[in-house]
Amino acid sequence: MKLSEFSFWLDNLLEPWAFKDYCVDGLCVEASDQVTKIVTGVSFRDRLIDAAIEQEADCIIVHHPNGFWNGDNRVLTGKFGERMKRLMKHGISLYGYHLPLDGHPEIGNNALIAVAFGLTNREGFMREGERPVGWIGEFPTALSRQQFLDLARKVFPHGVQTELFYGADSIKKVAICSGSGASGIEEALDLGCDAFITGEIKEAVPIAVEEACFNLIAAGHHRTEVFGVRALAEKIQKELSIPANFVDIDNPI
Repeated sequence: MKLSEFSFWLDNLLEPWAFKDYCVDGLCVEASDQVTKIVTGVSFRDRLIDAAIEQEADCIIVHHPNGFWNGDNRVLTGKFGERMKRLMKHGISLYGYHLPLDGHPEIGNNALIAVAFGLTNREGFMREGERPVGWIGEFPTALSRQQFLDLARKVFPHGVQTELFYGADSIKKVAICSGSGASGIEEALDLGCDAFITGEIKEAVPIAVEEACFNLIAAGHHRTEVFGVRALAEKIQKELSIPANFVDIDNPI
């Protein structure tokens, strides 16, 4: 498939223009005019490039386009320059989709976590631009704190890193924002949620949760954001018949 056609397909699917993001969303490096084999991963890093070279892929798609965040100088020196040289040498193009892969209603991280938890009446929250990035849903029947925690440990194979239970023991309405999405706590409270699911938290979050009498679990930034890039690889294979493989290089944070 031509790279230009693939770019159009990805942008049409993920609608990066609808999000107010703080990095490049879309094509970051054009190293070939064709796409024949794809590797997806959570973060752009050396080991993901290694995997793409080993699998003879000519395209990488990531959720975290490290080096292409707003404020990065993108000068081709040091580690960043080394990575760019490797991509160009091996003809590997690079795409990054950040908030579009958090908020997508079908293959987004948060929508897929909501599905994995069995939540119904799902709706978006935490608007960034024209689209929400987080999702809210309800359990058909309220769960106890322990039932909620047991379910979370099934959804996230590496388990839950932080458990903060200061709210009601009966949990029915749940807010989800993967990664470092705990900034949505206040909005979730205003919307009547009983608990919040995220990836990593800052020092002030336990204080805020305790004082708000709220419930929160954090299962790791990376580990809550494997869902989108994995689903994207599956969708590419199914709809475009282009070999695509999700490579999970774990990060405990």
